[in-house]
Amino acid sequence: MGNIYTNYLETLAPISEGLKEALVQYMVGPYPVKKGTILLREGEVSDRAYFVVKGMLRLYYTVKKKQVTSRFLPEYSTVIPYYSYFSQQPSYESLDVLEDSELIMVTRADFEGLYAFFPELHNLMRQQLAKSVVWSDERSMMLRKLSAKERLEALLQKFPDIFLRASVEQIASFLGVSRETLSRIRSHR
Repeated sequence: MGNIYTNYLETLAPISEGLKEALVQYMVGPYPVKKGTILLREGEVSDRAYFVVKGMLRLYYTVKKKQVTSRFLPEYSTVIPYYSYFSQQPSYESLDVLEDSELIMVTRADFEGLYAFFPELHNLMRQQLAKSVVWSDERSMMLRKLSAKERLEALLQKFPDIFLRASVEQIASFLGVSRETLSRIRSHR
């Protein structure tokens, strides 16, 4: 059940058998989630963390009634809407399922409870947060420094099959370009 997630965590840092057993006890899944399911809506408070076993999720926010993709989250991604999850304030992002997926979920309350018994969990979360900060920094620099064509190339390096898994609109919004601009860039590749 939770072995997939604990195996993933061990790629970040060694974990004790006790923590493995506790995580398996508190985690739910893997369980199937259908494409189109919204796991968190903008304005709700996040109280769950997910791990994507199979499929892809997306975090996005809305500007002038248009969705702007902030992250694509494929297999082996830990999914935490950080701002809302840690601050317990309403989320400025929504989380949806882009394709039929299998997820593992743990509630914030259960996860927080484990910190008292397993101090090593702090190191694991620091490792996970560091990965997320690096990824966010890469994305920020990509948007500021690269041309639209270079941004597409960088995305395709990270997600070669992205056009099979997400809509052109979602990809264009992630890249910070219009659908038409993305189509033009693709036609000249």
